Amino acid sequence: MGRLSSRKSSRKRFPAEALALGGAALLACPGASAQVRDPAAAEALFDAGRAALQAKDYDAACPKFRESYELDPAPGALLNLADCEEKRGKIATAWSIFRQLARDLPANDDRRPIAQARAAALEGRVPRLTIRLAPGAPPDTAVQRSGIPVGAGSLGAPLPVDPGEVQVTATAPGRKQKTFTVQLAEGALAELLVAPEEPAAGGGSAWPALPPKDGPRPAGSSMQRTAGWISAGAGVVGLGVGAAFGLRALGKKGDAEPYCNEANICSERGIQLQQQGATAGTISTVAFLVGAAALGAGAVLIFTAPSSAQAPSAPRATVGVVPGGAVATVIF
Repeated sequence: MGRLSSRKSSRKRFPAEALALGGAALLACPGASAQVRDPAAAEALFDAGRAALQAKDYDAACPKFRESYELDPAPGALLNLADCEEKRGKIATAWSIFRQLARDLPANDDRRPIAQARAAALEGRVPRLTIRLAPGAPPDTAVQRSGIPVGAGSLGAPLPVDPGEVQVTATAPGRKQKTFTVQLAEGALAELLVAPEEPAAGGGSAWPALPPKDGPRPAGSSMQRTAGWISAGAGVVGLGVGAAFGLRALGKKGDAEPYCNEANICSERGIQLQQQGATAGTISTVAFLVGAAALGAGAVLIFTAPSSAQAPSAPRATVGVVPGGAVATVIF
């Protein structure tokens, strides 16, 4: 921790704009380069941040390192901010700062390999969320993720986010805003289809009932279709779980190879990794079978339900996220 405990171990200062850390908006100070510098206050905040960090009061420490850097941009303050953010669970934030430091620190700065190693260690733990417009969504739909605008270039891209709850909103002219919530674990990959609320018809509800075309609606039709959609959604999530654990099984097999020789005689660590891979493979197989069965049953229920004109229901998004990499998204 020697290199982390000093803010001024290198007299080199970064231009604030060089370390703005763009998409993550980590410092939230786009005008930092124009701010008045206050090195004395920056030093005091750094020391207070180190004390709070050693006391494991990360919620107090991180803002102090952030303000220290804003008042006098120094690599030491930023390195400590990344360390603090990682400790309080903001994996994507810490990863972005470490990566930026690894790129911008001079080659002869001994903190550069520290930043490189820390960024590499966090790479696989960073959750990523892909946001797409749902079919039928207006092309001018405005999307925000946790208050950050998601532009056309960001739609469809797996963007890093910190673990935990993420709120995404979608709105468009003439439409009400709709909010989607996704819970992301470390290392998860998620895909979310979004669209604003449907427009209200004639001042009534957003989803008006339609009169039946061929007389009264058959009893049980709605319940059968609802059960079908639920079963189909569960099936897709099951397939996503199967895919996740399938990838995990392959990964564990690859991880075990360095611990085994050509005759497949493995060290204790190799045997542990192989056993973990076998367990993941079994879960993957079961999940695939259950998911396929549920999806098939749902399709049968939906397509065999008595046809009738019925009130359209508002689209709902179900997102299944599995730590380690899978996601299943159902819109209905």
